[in-house]
Amino acid sequence: MLFTIISFAIVLSTLSVASSSSPVTSLPSDTTTLPPVYKNANHIFNAIHSSMRQWGSTLNHNGMSFFPAYLPAGTELYHGTGTVDVVKGMEWLAFEPEHALDFAWKFVGPLANHFEDQDSMLTKWVLDSDLYRNVMQRTLETGQDDFYQQLHDGIQHPLHRSGRSTPRPPSELQPGWLHTYVMKHDLRLVYLDGLSAAKSNKGTLDSQNFILSLGGERWSDYLRAMRMCKLAAEEWNGRIDGFIRTEHGFELILCDFESSADLIRVVRANETFAFGNGEDGAMRFFSFMKAITARYHGIGMSRTSLDYSRMVTAFAYDIDLFTEHETDLPRLKYISEEDRAKIVADLSKSIMHEDDHQPTPPQWTNWQAIADMIIARYSNTLHELASSPVYTCRKRLDLEITLSMRPFIDYDNRNTTLELHRCTSHFIPRNHTSSIASAAVTHISNRICSTFFFAGAATTTTLDAQRSFQDLVAYLQWTSWKECRGCKYDELCFTAIWPFGNMEDHVRPSCRNGTGMVYRRDYWRR
Repeated sequence: MLFTIISFAIVLSTLSVASSSSPVTSLPSDTTTLPPVYKNANHIFNAIHSSMRQWGSTLNHNGMSFFPAYLPAGTELYHGTGTVDVVKGMEWLAFEPEHALDFAWKFVGPLANHFEDQDSMLTKWVLDSDLYRNVMQRTLETGQDDFYQQLHDGIQHPLHRSGRSTPRPPSELQPGWLHTYVMKHDLRLVYLDGLSAAKSNKGTLDSQNFILSLGGERWSDYLRAMRMCKLAAEEWNGRIDGFIRTEHGFELILCDFESSADLIRVVRANETFAFGNGEDGAMRFFSFMKAITARYHGIGMSRTSLDYSRMVTAFAYDIDLFTEHETDLPRLKYISEEDRAKIVADLSKSIMHEDDHQPTPPQWTNWQAIADMIIARYSNTLHELASSPVYTCRKRLDLEITLSMRPFIDYDNRNTTLELHRCTSHFIPRNHTSSIASAAVTHISNRICSTFFFAGAATTTTLDAQRSFQDLVAYLQWTSWKECRGCKYDELCFTAIWPFGNMEDHVRPSCRNGTGMVYRRDYWRR
């Protein structure tokens, strides 16, 4: 009986959404004159929502933003290497052991003696060696998947090093060790968003190459890491302990292991690498991807906190980031020196901010959590309103609008201005500090609410109402709309996580099992 009464009341009030004396009769059509933080509010909102999440970081793989980050003391991270010796100096740590195990191998035999820096043969930074680079390039270019077989073949039939006319003598690839380190103290870090650790020509390295001016070719990761740590030491007075980036998994570049991390465990790895041909190869790859995709929606356990109020993003500057015709993702390669200097100065100001006596990370305004609540409330509804033929019926359309907006309406005293304010501020904390994050998230909330009130206005046609929702969905570009539905237990929602995946996996992620994933490389070869 109660349900009947409520339903009847809703139906009676459906058409009253627009009965205010000042209804929303139009929506912004030209945003080019707005300040950048509002013009690009959708991109800033998505950067906040996708931060420290594999899913959104992969779909929007060209990161444009920097976030002050904090990793608590006692956090365990992992390092794959070819030696049992404790790491000294600058090195790499993975958030997942499966990620680190990819690099838990070593060269044995004459080959190791032919590298100037033998330490690079024991670590992830073998990426700098011509051998690793050429093998990985060959994998991407040919689509061959047995990465470690290619690497082994490269060892047995050595590739030529730049400037050398004689091949290397044969050597052997053997399992190495998995190290587990615990952080000695709270770490101050900088998080570079997107797939900023992906060695590609698609723009994943733009924030490092064109804002931080790290230089180097795409495989020169060791050089980039050393230059970042030099920047932290010299320009930021040692306030930064390292940098977080993402590829197929999250990683930490720790600038000084000896002062920041204690080794607590070393275990020998086996020969089960994450790649290979045949049924076994598909099973290994699927197991590896399960660990990576488990972080689609968060790194887990509060292992890292971001200060969203001090984010620095290229989206907040008057820069044309979408001049590329081959992609709908932003690029920084045409940034001017003047604009680059502004971003670097603001990044330094954010890092050097005197916050020693400010609230601890859990007390900050978590703008990602607020973005989560906005998306959770509106994502499915907006998608349906924009695409379902059900809403060509005006009665159904008005009912859905009323159901969404009725918490913000006083039906005894209609006032669209107040209703729009209530809707916009629904998830926005009253005591928040003004920042890029607060401006962008509030702007998106307002844009959503304005669309509902515009679509529900008596003067808005059904066709215009539907178009307004379609325009809103196209503008928001939420990654939630690309998530798979109903994957089986032996399937994963697969998208193009570097260096895996085809173009269709990037555009339309889908449920795939190990066999359906392992032979896909097309996207990153383009």
